[in-house]
Amino acid sequence: MMAGLSEVRRARGGSQRLALRVGLVVLWFVPLLLGGYPLYLATEAALLAVAAVALGLLLGHGGVPSLGQAAFLGLGAYAVGLALKAGLPLLLALGLAVLVAGLFALLTGLLVFRTHGIFVLMLTLAFGQMVYSAAYKWNALTGGDDGLSLSGLSLHPGLLHLGAMAVLLAVLLGLGRLLQTPYGKTLEAIRQNEEKIRSLGVPTFYYKLSLFVLTGALTGLAGGGLALHRSFISPHDLFWLTSATLMVMVLLGGSRGLWGAAFGALLYTFVQSWVSSFTDLWGVFVGLLLIGTVLFAREGLWPLLERRFGGERGGA
Repeated sequence: MMAGLSEVRRARGGSQRLALRVGLVVLWFVPLLLGGYPLYLATEAALLAVAAVALGLLLGHGGVPSLGQAAFLGLGAYAVGLALKAGLPLLLALGLAVLVAGLFALLTGLLVFRTHGIFVLMLTLAFGQMVYSAAYKWNALTGGDDGLSLSGLSLHPGLLHLGAMAVLLAVLLGLGRLLQTPYGKTLEAIRQNEEKIRSLGVPTFYYKLSLFVLTGALTGLAGGGLALHRSFISPHDLFWLTSATLMVMVLLGGSRGLWGAAFGALLYTFVQSWVSSFTDLWGVFVGLLLIGTVLFAREGLWPLLERRFGGERGGA
């Protein structure tokens, strides 16, 4: 009898969590009806959400902290911008964004994962700042401080938003399935106790490296999308504060769930825009929101919503 009731509650909780996720997706599509600036912000949030979900996977399921995500974002953006200026097709340009960012993640990861803990954070930050410096100083290639303009590119805002949402949903569903595979289960075990898993003969170095490459490539794709969306690429977007912003999005939404990271990106983007419309001190407001989240909803705001509307917290 008790087992039957438990099954009913679990099924009801699962359907409620599904409804919550569908509600989030519907909310993201509402700006299509409004157009203008709300649509611009929603597209921006969707593309940033791809990068935030990638970081959430890296941090929450791989146990790897990173302050170098801005480098992948910027490399993807510049790859798309330079490819389009060279006359390459759009899809090929986006493919190059994924390839360039993934390759950079592979090369840097080979060094990053020779260390552990705080040193991983420091190395990702160092590599990220190196890319920022190169983008800022390499005037002949990147335009330096003036940036790189894609003003000649014309994409319909509605189609761009649909494309961004398609990528975001594919990433959320694809990574969610990945976490259910033996590979995903092994990553979770490594996050919980790497020394024990390594003693069992599991090559933890290559697991973390492959995860780093995957998340770097996804972040590069997000960067390419942002370049198309903004029609401009600035070296300042490669500064470490962009990585910190992605980290804030993940912490707000919840680092242990992919949907939480996406929700955090949407929340941050719209709150930042709304507060900055009447004060320059929007950072104070966002900081207070983050402090409140850490103190009263340590797992993030999305798990809080899941418990409120769906019983026990769901998975990724």
